[in-house]
Amino acid sequence: MKLGVFEHGWWKAAGEARAHDMRPLPVPIHPSGNPHASDLAARIANGSSAVDILRGQSTDILIDNAGVGLGFVVKPDRPDQLQLVHEAVARPLCSHFIDPISTTFQGLDWRILWQALQSRTWIKAVWDRAQMVELQRFGVPSVVHLPMAAINRRYDTRPLDSTKACNIVSFVGGQNTSFFSPNVSLPANRLLAGVIGHAVRGDLPDTSFFDSFYGLYGLGEPPNDSDDLGKRATKTMEYFQAKLFYNASLCIRNRDRFVIFLKRHMGDSFNLVGRGWDTAYGLKTAPRFETTEGYLNHFREVAININLVNGNAETGLNMRHFEITAAGGFMLCYAQRELSECFEVGKECEVFRNEKELIDKINFYMNHPVERAAIALAGQRRTLSEHLYSHRLDTLLRIAQSQPREIQFAKTDMWDDFRSLVPEADVVLDCGANVGHMARRFRQNYPNAEIYAFEPVSTVFEELKKTCEQTGVVPVKKAVGNRNGQAEINLTASPEANSLLEFQSGNPCEQWTRVLGKERIDVCTLDQWCADNQVDAKRVDIVKLDVQGAELQALEGASKVLESAKLVHVEVSFVPIYRNCPLFGEVDAFMTKRGYRRHALYPSDQPHNWGDALYVKT
Repeated sequence: MKLGVFEHGWWKAAGEARAHDMRPLPVPIHPSGNPHASDLAARIANGSSAVDILRGQSTDILIDNAGVGLGFVVKPDRPDQLQLVHEAVARPLCSHFIDPISTTFQGLDWRILWQALQSRTWIKAVWDRAQMVELQRFGVPSVVHLPMAAINRRYDTRPLDSTKACNIVSFVGGQNTSFFSPNVSLPANRLLAGVIGHAVRGDLPDTSFFDSFYGLYGLGEPPNDSDDLGKRATKTMEYFQAKLFYNASLCIRNRDRFVIFLKRHMGDSFNLVGRGWDTAYGLKTAPRFETTEGYLNHFREVAININLVNGNAETGLNMRHFEITAAGGFMLCYAQRELSECFEVGKECEVFRNEKELIDKINFYMNHPVERAAIALAGQRRTLSEHLYSHRLDTLLRIAQSQPREIQFAKTDMWDDFRSLVPEADVVLDCGANVGHMARRFRQNYPNAEIYAFEPVSTVFEELKKTCEQTGVVPVKKAVGNRNGQAEINLTASPEANSLLEFQSGNPCEQWTRVLGKERIDVCTLDQWCADNQVDAKRVDIVKLDVQGAELQALEGASKVLESAKLVHVEVSFVPIYRNCPLFGEVDAFMTKRGYRRHALYPSDQPHNWGDALYVKT
């Protein structure tokens, strides 16, 4: 694949590791040398250069780090209007953020940035799930979760010799917050939201700042679908300003306190490398590393590497999680929510949650070097096999290829479209019928059709049967998929969200999709069900699939049905709502290969998250 890369080291190495054709693109220039500080004028100047280069290339996808590839060009026909560079050249842009979007674009006016964020073909990959959900709730489209990783390079993979390790504990990282410096003073109303958010987190660790700010305390007016762009921009700006003190206090809670604690308790046995600790707290620091090799070797040479996340992440991991383990060092880190998604705690790394547990773990692993070396080796194997930037690039390209270049929602009524495309139907298969709302509408549209409604969950099925008795629809107590047999379905907070797929923590619909229990159910393919029930697959005119992320599985099990079905109605996701759920682009490509064209895409009540696609047999 040909990738346009706005210069950044790790994407270049990651792309070369996957044999992609990597084509460098310029980044905006700022006097400080920091492209993130570039203002609108610099991004327009750089945008013009990038467009000239891209129009002479056959690049497939653009990629950058922290949005340095976000550029603007003046519209040729409207000199008073700007266009985003990636939209001007009709390429998707993928940006991976390892800092909050609200602080990354330092030189851009927030209103301009907020308008740019509405681009659906700009994929914003953030490393922290809480921030992903935050942006999605504000209505920003194409926001996905993508953890940090280790850079693709050659690592020393020899097992650690536990007898040769320096008997010291080390932390590498700078002191990042100046909120608590003696010369800083802030008005009390700028501190209240942060103090409350921090206090709530202490008692309810899984509560995000967004939920405490809007939900528990109502400290601001939450965004809603009726807000225009300007009002939504103002709300988000006020929210992120209120969050600054929360981030600063989180930095003290998760990072600074433990550095101060270890230095005071361990003295020179605690090796501290990083800027700012001496001026902020008077702590003695070791010299910085002169080379990358020295930096990575340090993780192998010391007995215990402490890793602490700064205040920008509520739930996510920092790059050091992956750098320490990739180098083959033993990592003892503060417990973050997302850690268990990337490592097996106790086997590939170790964690602590407070000062006592920190000291206890240090003492234990200092006295058990063999166990320490085994964990370090397992952690390295995990990172090198799953957590390099080439792995993240694979994920990002899959998402980019799955995203529609343009989403045009239909302005027609879905049921009018059904009637005009298929005036009379012989057999209708309503899969994921729930309590029968759509089955009832199918009966109104097609009074003479055979209609079968599939619903596997017992309590919901009982309600469906009542609807079927009133409408003459045949209820079927099964889920549809790509195999026949049994499976466990996840019972969720909203019965309409029950799914065969696993729960995706931090997804934009988490309040409805969180799992409350499981049920053993029967699963069938549509092809096999038709054969078993003497329903000729050629008689099926309409298939409706609303099976909560398992739509592609159901389609894979309906090859005979899809040979002749006239209409297929599929719920599609624009962002990952369930774990490993297919996105719209994957479903769209599948249907195209099966001889269907997309007739319409209908918006849901959350059009930035999901919608309904209607396909017509060609």
